[in-house]
Amino acid sequence: MVMRRFLRGLGPLLGALALGCGLWCGGVGCGPRAVRPDLEHHNLSDEDLLSLLPQGQEAVLDVDVVALRAWPQSRSVLELVPDSLRAKLAGVVRDPLADVDAVCVGWRGLGTEHIEATLLVRGRLLREKLWQSIVSQPGSREVTYHGMPVAEVDQRAVAQLSDQTVVLGNRLQVRQTIDIFRGVDHGARRQPSLMAALGMAPGMKSGRPPILATVLLSPELHRRAHDAGVLRVLDEAQAVAVAIAVGDGFDIGVVASYPVGAAAVDAVSQIKAQASELSERALVKLLRLDRFVAPLVAVAVPQSPKRKTPELHLAYRLPGDDLAELLRRWTELRKYFPSPTP
Repeated sequence: MVMRRFLRGLGPLLGALALGCGLWCGGVGCGPRAVRPDLEHHNLSDEDLLSLLPQGQEAVLDVDVVALRAWPQSRSVLELVPDSLRAKLAGVVRDPLADVDAVCVGWRGLGTEHIEATLLVRGRLLREKLWQSIVSQPGSREVTYHGMPVAEVDQRAVAQLSDQTVVLGNRLQVRQTIDIFRGVDHGARRQPSLMAALGMAPGMKSGRPPILATVLLSPELHRRAHDAGVLRVLDEAQAVAVAIAVGDGFDIGVVASYPVGAAAVDAVSQIKAQASELSERALVKLLRLDRFVAPLVAVAVPQSPKRKTPELHLAYRLPGDDLAELLRRWTELRKYFPSPTP
């Protein structure tokens, strides 16, 4: 009798256990419906890093390092990076030009005390060093989010999206990036204001410039820049886009949108006046750097059916020989102003 009662009581328990195991195997850990393979089935490609950035960005920088790698002057330009920054890069990658293929950075909170940056890098990275740089800090933890390991400390986090791509940044932004990579959310390419601003950047005859950047100028950023006396020509600008192309030397194109044409015309006048004043400075003349200011061209472009707002267009081209000379002179100057020891 006791045995029969025991078995009757055990039956529902075994049934519940079997159901639980079925849910586990069907949804998490085993069998053809395991969660990780199911999540990975919807993964996006990591070829377009900008598409993986969360929406709400106020500025982005998108760099095609593969395109820069073939540029003859790339090594010389890399040498201009401050030693302290290069020392930090050494902890993540052996050779930035050889081992990194693409970089995308997004910023939020510009002009405030709470700036957030989200960094996506694709390439052959020192992943163990990068991971340890987070988990070795007091208060760090390792968690799993949507089947993906994440290392967190305070409000910072790092996660490896694929064999070649990692994301670093604010804890929430990193998790949102994982959501996008898993195909359950949309990234920055679905942010109309950002893409409209980036679309202002000058293009190339074929392909895209290796360096693209854009900034949406918020009231906070306007206020901070104005108070600091920086870039007064952008006081009334709504957005700025930058494109840098390389080849025989390099070309820089800058486009800024304004609410009215008069603001764009005034910005052009300011730029020309500042360029003229810079060329006349004694030190610039002494170092014969005035020739490198001359190629700057600034024009105001009115609103049109193809252009929703008036724009300021800046163009600067430096041929290969002039660039080599500028780099040589800059290297000489750096001998007198060494970088502080990191």
